[in-house]
Amino acid sequence: MIVCLCHVVSDRTIRARISEGARSVEAIGEACGAGTGCGGCQEQLADLIKECRQGANGRSACRDSCAVPALQLASPAL
Repeated sequence: MIVCLCHVVSDRTIRARISEGARSVEAIGEACGAGTGCGGCQEQLADLIKECRQGANGRSACRDSCAVPALQLASPAL
């Protein structure tokens, strides 16, 4: 789902930035631009941060279940 309409940033992208260490609305803005346009999505960004911090057994819910995994690129065969 698109959260930031100004910069067309999805919830999956935002969750990935949170799992990579973004811990504030400002940090998310620096990481992917979300929340830096009109500001209308900043409350939803704050909610996503809270949601990701409330994982089971103290683990990050985003890191374990919803963040976009990093792609592993294979080395070209020689």
